Amino acid sequence: MKGKFEGYREIEPDLLVKEASLDLLSEIDSLVLDIDGVVIDVSQSFRVAMSKTVQHYFSKVLGWPGETTLITPEETQAFKLAGGFNNDWELTYAIVLFYLGKAEKLFATYLDYLRERGQKIEDFTAKVAQEGGGLEVAGRLTLGSLNEAQRRNVVELWRKDEIKQIFQEYYAGIDHCERLYGFKPTHIKEKGLLNAERILLDKSLLAPFLPRVAVVTGRTKKEAQVALERSGLVDFISPELVLSDDGGLRKPDPGVLLDVGSRMKTGVGIYIGDTLDDLRTVKNFGGLQTEMVFLSGIVLRKAEESQIYIKENADVLSKNVNDILSVVLDKRGRR
Repeated sequence: MKGKFEGYREIEPDLLVKEASLDLLSEIDSLVLDIDGVVIDVSQSFRVAMSKTVQHYFSKVLGWPGETTLITPEETQAFKLAGGFNNDWELTYAIVLFYLGKAEKLFATYLDYLRERGQKIEDFTAKVAQEGGGLEVAGRLTLGSLNEAQRRNVVELWRKDEIKQIFQEYYAGIDHCERLYGFKPTHIKEKGLLNAERILLDKSLLAPFLPRVAVVTGRTKKEAQVALERSGLVDFISPELVLSDDGGLRKPDPGVLLDVGSRMKTGVGIYIGDTLDDLRTVKNFGGLQTEMVFLSGIVLRKAEESQIYIKENADVLSKNVNDILSVVLDKRGRR
């Protein structure tokens, strides 16, 4: 994170803390973690599943010709940075919808042509961001730019249940699909991409926070359980302190932090995530009438993304979750 950022202090290389939040770090008594991008590196699982699902849907399900990859795993970050795409199934729906809309405008189904011509992914996601982010906005922008006949064609081809199933099969595979989603794969007959997930969190850093450690995730309950098992955190975090996307509340609803914070009797907590939805969850919490306080910690995928989160007043930024935890523990005197 090169350069000086007004109102922020570089505590150590590539770790920034908002000056107004420095004193509160020593008072943190509770820790809330996102899973994806914080506890576990999902760049080779969920991100790849999005890319493969989109390609499979257009090539195998719709039968459209062409070899060009419509979206790479790295390019899915543009949707994450637009906000409102904490749910990766919805993000995948949005990508498919984007290309279905392009196909109608360009009168083409050749994938190589669709990739290169017309609106670019980064331009589309920038407009989605300006309108507030999320699938609803992506749908309004895409369908609103088409005539009635074109909209009918797109809606007919935009089969979200089928897209979701393909995604689930890529992610869970023949080894985990039945446990996670209750069915045996019919499209993809290979081991799941979840096997490529890598643990990022040094769990020894959690000990000083116990038992006040919670998880708020966009995963389903079963997906979260598998992630906690694979990362060795099952015995660290109480099941009632794991809030998943299918639990009724979804980020950026501040109710998720109010829920776990109340259960932990939080005075000052920190929620560490890696997306705008995570940061906005904390910002929205600040608007509630409660004596609890939550700071926001953001794990950056790339240092240059720091400006996006600084603009939104993130409290702590780093490329490494363990560095954030270490700084908090140092401020607390490692107690």
